[in-house]
This record gives sequence, C-alpha cells and structure tokens, in this order.
Amino acid sequence: MIIFTNKNIEQKGQCWEFISKHIATMISGSLLRACPTNSSSVRAVVAAALQFFAASQCLISEPWPQQATIDNETSFDFIIVGGGTAGSVLAARLAEVDFSVLLLEAGGNPPQESIIPGFRDVLKGSPYDWNFTTMNDSYSSQALKDGSQRQPRGKVLGGTGSINDMVYARGFPADYDEWASQVGVDWSWSSVLEYFKKTERMTDENIANDPELMKYHGLSGEIEVTGTKKSTKDTDMFLQAFQELGYNISKDMTYPKTFGVGRFSHTIRHGRRDSSLTALLNKSSKTSNLFVLKEALVTKLLIQNRIVYGVKALLNGQEFNFYASREVILSAGTFNTPKLLLLSGIGPQSHLNSIGIDIVKILPVGDNLHDHVMVLTYLAAENGTCYADLPDLYMNIIKYLYNQTGIFSFSNSMGVYISVNKDAKVPDFAIYPTCMPVGSNFYDGCINILGFNSDICATLDAKNREYELLTLAVVLLKPKSRGTVRLNSTNPFDKPLIYSGTFNDSDDLINYPNVMKIAYSIANTSYFREKNAHVVDIKIEQCANLSVNEELACKAKAMAMSAWHAVGTAAMGSVVDSRLRVYGIRGLRIVDASVMPKVIRGNTNAPVVMIAEKAAQFIKQANGKCACMQYT
Repeated sequence: MIIFTNKNIEQKGQCWEFISKHIATMISGSLLRACPTNSSSVRAVVAAALQFFAASQCLISEPWPQQATIDNETSFDFIIVGGGTAGSVLAARLAEVDFSVLLLEAGGNPPQESIIPGFRDVLKGSPYDWNFTTMNDSYSSQALKDGSQRQPRGKVLGGTGSINDMVYARGFPADYDEWASQVGVDWSWSSVLEYFKKTERMTDENIANDPELMKYHGLSGEIEVTGTKKSTKDTDMFLQAFQELGYNISKDMTYPKTFGVGRFSHTIRHGRRDSSLTALLNKSSKTSNLFVLKEALVTKLLIQNRIVYGVKALLNGQEFNFYASREVILSAGTFNTPKLLLLSGIGPQSHLNSIGIDIVKILPVGDNLHDHVMVLTYLAAENGTCYADLPDLYMNIIKYLYNQTGIFSFSNSMGVYISVNKDAKVPDFAIYPTCMPVGSNFYDGCINILGFNSDICATLDAKNREYELLTLAVVLLKPKSRGTVRLNSTNPFDKPLIYSGTFNDSDDLINYPNVMKIAYSIANTSYFREKNAHVVDIKIEQCANLSVNEELACKAKAMAMSAWHAVGTAAMGSVVDSRLRVYGIRGLRIVDASVMPKVIRGNTNAPVVMIAEKAAQFIKQANGKCACMQYT
C-alpha cells in the first residue's frame, strides 16, 4: 500500500522533473543499454506509471549538507579545499573532535541520478563533471577526436565518488610496499590495511561468510561494500569464458594473495550509491563545528613567509578570505590541486616564470602525472547475451522508484587480472568486459562519452545494428610513462593543461598486442563460438599494411584513452612528505590521489579514502588529539 503525505506531494515536482529528464534516455537506451522502441502506447503507460510513483512516494533523496552562512575573513582551525572523496572523509573525521572545520567545494549537491547505481554513466560529460581533457600530443590517442582523452572528474559534493562506477578495489600489497620503499613504513601494506578496514562495512556475502577473506575486511565502518546475489547472463558468460581460458574464479577481487577473474564488490547501500559523502559527510555536517560552503571556488592560497594562513575564494560573484589557524588541506584532486599550488607560486621555476607568477617555493608540482591506460577492443556476437528485456526494464524503473530494488539498484561489473609473467604475484593488465544489446544507439555514446573519431563510431554503430557489441577494455595497470599538469594562464577559471604522456615510455606498449589477443580469444570459447562472435575490424589508416603484432600495437597507441584513475601530480617524496605536508611550506597538507607516487593496480576510490583516513590520524596526532583506532 502506498500512503500519500504532504512530504510526498511536495516532492512531486522535483522528482518528476528528474524522471522526465531521464525517461527518454532510458527508453532509447543510449546510456543504459536498453533497446529502442517505437511503441507510443508503451511509452504512455510507462510515463503514467512513473508519474504516479513520483507523485506518491518519491524516495530518491539524500540529506545533503546545508549551505553555511559565513562572514568574510572568518577563521577556522582547518580549511579543507575540495569536498570530494578525500575531503568528505577529512571533514567528517576532524569534526569528530573539537576542531572548527571549513569545507569548500566548487560544485553543489549531487543530482538525484547520482544516487541510483543504474545511472552510474549519465553524469560523465554533464555539468556535474569538470570535463577535463588532455592536450593533443600528436603521438598517442590519434583515433580520438582532436587527439584528446576525456578525464571525467566530479564537480560536485562527493567529487568523483559521486559519479564513478562504485567499484571497490584496493590494488595489491606490492603497490603499497613500493610506496614504503620511497617514503617510509607508514605506507607499507601492513600499515595501510587497518585504514582500509576502518571505513569499510563489508556485507558482500561471498566474502563476509569466508573467514580467510574476512581477515582483510572491516565490518563496522561507515561505507558499505556489498555484492549482489543476482547475476546477469552477460557477466555469467564472460566469467565462464575466462575460466575456460584458464583464469581462476576469484571470490574476492581485493584478496591480496591471489588474483583471477571475478565480480567486483561495490559501494552500494540498500540500492543507493554509498560514498564518503553519503556515509560520512552527510551525517557529520549536522555538527556545530563543521561548515560547508558549496559553489565556492578557491582561487589562491594565502601565504606569508612560506606559511599558509588561509585561502581566497569566490562565492556568488564575491571574493572572500578565510583563515586557518592550524592548516589548510588541499583535497582538490589530481588536476585541481596542482593548479591551485601553481596559482599560488608553488611549482617548477621555469613554468612559474613563464606564466608570470611570483615564486614562493620551487617544487615539481604537476610532474609525475600518470594513469591506467585503457584500450577498448570490440567483438560482435549474435543476439542473446546482453540484457535486453524492454518490458522488464520498464517494470524495473517502477520497482526502483517504489523501493530501490531491481536492476537499477546494483552493479554487476567484473574483470580479470592478467600477468604477462605467469609466475608473477601481481597483475600487469586487467580486462573489463561489458555487453551492448543490438540497436543500442551506440553512436551517440561513442562520440560524446568515449570520444572516438566519427569514422570509428560509425563502424561500431553499424555493427551494433545487427549484432551485440562485446566491449573488452584492456587496461595497463602499472604504466611507466609520465605526463604533466600546467597552467593555461593565471585566470583561476581556466582549466589546467593536461599532458597525458601516454606511451612516451615504449615499454608500456610492448605487451599490448598479446593482451589484446587474450581479449579477442573469448570469441573462441564454447558459448561465444555458438554466438558467432568475431572481432570488429576497426580501420585506422596509419595501422594498415603492418604485421599482426605491429598493427595491434599501432591500434593500441591510436585508441588509447584514460581509465580515469590519474594520480601523482603532488607525490609523496617529491612534493609532500610521508605525512602529506608540503615540503618547505608550513600549514599546508595535500590529501587526495595526487599524492600517490605510483598508481595502484586497481580503481583508486577506496585507496583515496584510505589516504584520507591516515591523514586524519596524522593531523589528530600532530594536534594532541586521541589517535586510538577501533575497527573490526
């Protein structure tokens, strides 16, 4: 039974605006992988049902932090720049004690679609994304429009944690032991594991019921890490195919001792996205010592005698100065953190001189940029693998609006970790498969989200009109290539210049042909052979008339794009010390993915949460607060 209340009625306008904005997308399937329909009667029935549920019981909302009212030149103990994944953790943890904390976020509240796991792709390229792109190096990524890679980053509370795919990954112990060899034991695997566990509430039954796996997980943290009892045919068939190719099934893709093929756990709670924003900041923002300012762009650090004492910010077209008596903490991300440091005179001497900025401290800010490199490979197969039950899709829309169940309430993504050295204890590559039903209007997403040239998109779209498309993303996990982030000008509204450096170390390209062949080889496994699976031949002019391996390497270089895990632009050991304090500058700390000296072998969201947890502990210790940690 559905009960009408005044609150239900008040929410009708907002909820129906949200639904109507995306119902066309869901029906056409351009982003949610549904099949198109020409049935106006079906659309009318679905629209009427949706309107009824929106009017009667719209449950898609979150208690986002209220906008603080703060006078110019107000002082706080701590100022945190950036309300993303790390900033949300830090604000919540520092507010647990009697510090006064100001959190400044350039974006606003996440939209309702951010909450729905099934809508995980729709915010990339939207106004809630900074929409960063890389510069054309005339070498890599030339099959992408303008030779430029897309770099989605959340311009919203929760940051990229509000628009990402919610995959819970940690990398491997060797990643953190590598950090420790550079900056000290604080960052070894044995030291960071407890901080992963601190925030984690593991409810994935495949893991939670296994005592060996649970040695590495937490049960009482704030962010839920869950799996799903449900399976989809495409995931089942991909798992079966890779198992047939000799890869072991992994019950826990974060297990540090082995790796193989398996489903990922995700940060989802009761059918909704869970994150450091929803699990931590939303609750802590009600405390009287935490102040959150949204739509507030920090333009410069206030520095005197190499001591940071505050920030300059723009809010509603007015300039404000806010002061910090203890520290300013930058959590603005891999691109915006170096941008703000450079604008404030902290960075490479030659670049600051060239842009006309007075030098405060010479440091290699913006160097060491690197990212997982992703090359998309494609197979076509006869119909029957992808989820394409349109009537059921409509019912699932209604189920989600009613009680947050159905296919929009979870994610079933999977991957396989691959080592090119069979005896290695860590992977070098990952392959992430997905399936697009026949007639998915692939062209629009290919152009607007993936960013391929129009001829490649036309080839793939034409194939998708007759076949399902199996996308196998081949991802290099430990690149040697490095890029840079630099200022375009002294205007704080200008986006930074991002030079990806993709494949500028030729070692990164060597193993791509063999791993691409592994991706293609699932066409020869039992099930996909029955589906007449075959490689989609994408023509790239500069790759013609080459040997097989040379052609594959050429295509990898031309089609390379970011896997959206960029790190390293304010790295430990070069820009910050092991406690994340900026060298030679007092009162300034950096806490986000930019401090990673080397990228970990996996998605970076959970490691950023861990980094923020450690930073909060460092800060509490430095300020004489209890640093006792309790976790299960």
